[in-house]
Amino acid sequence: MFAELTLFLEEFIITYGLYGIFLGSILEEIIAPIPSTAVIMGSSFFIMGNSHFSFQAFERLFFSIALPAASGVTIGSLFIYGVVYQLGKPFVDRWGKYLGLSWKEIEKTEEKYLENNLMDLSIFTARALPIVPSVVISAFCGFVKYDIKRYISVTFFGTLVRAFVLGFLAWQFGSLYWQIESKIAISEEIVITGLLIAVTVFIIYKKNKK
Repeated sequence: MFAELTLFLEEFIITYGLYGIFLGSILEEIIAPIPSTAVIMGSSFFIMGNSHFSFQAFERLFFSIALPAASGVTIGSLFIYGVVYQLGKPFVDRWGKYLGLSWKEIEKTEEKYLENNLMDLSIFTARALPIVPSVVISAFCGFVKYDIKRYISVTFFGTLVRAFVLGFLAWQFGSLYWQIESKIAISEEIVITGLLIAVTVFIIYKKNKK
C-alpha cells in the first residue's frame, strides 16, 4: 500500500506538474503513511531530469518544485496544527496532573522562548532539516498555541529551504533518490522514537520531582 501510494503521487505529479506538487504536498501533510520526502524528491527527479547546472535550472527548481511544495506543506500542516490547537489545552487540563504537567508551565516556557526569538529560530531550523518529521512540528506548534501568523511564515520559509535542498539532491542523484528518500524516512522514524522517549523521561522526571 505504501509503495502504491507513493507511485500514485508521482504519477499525479507527472500529469499535473506544479499543481500536482502543490496538491500532493497538502495530502502529504494530512495522510500519515505518505513519506514527507516523496512528493518533493519524486517531482524533482521527473521534472529536472538531466538538466545541467545553469541559472534557468535553479530557477525551475525553485519556482516549479520548491515554491509549490512549500505552499502545499504550509496549508496542509494547518490541519494538524488546528486539531492539536483545539485539543491541546483541554488535554493538559484534564490529564496534566497525571503527567506532571500544567498549562501555566507550558505558557511560561513558550513566553521565555518567544522573548529571545528562540521559538521562531527552532521551528525554522526544524522545518528546514529533512530528518525532522513535519507532523511533529505542526503538532507541537498547535499544542503550545504558537501564534498562527508566525507559524505560517516560519513554516513556509523553513519548508522552502527544505524543499529546495531535497529537490536539489533528487536532481543531482537521479534514480538514486529512492535510496536517499528511504534513508530520510528511517531517520524521521528514529527522531520520532527519540522524541517519544524524551517526553516519557521528562514526564517521569516531573512526577518524581513532585
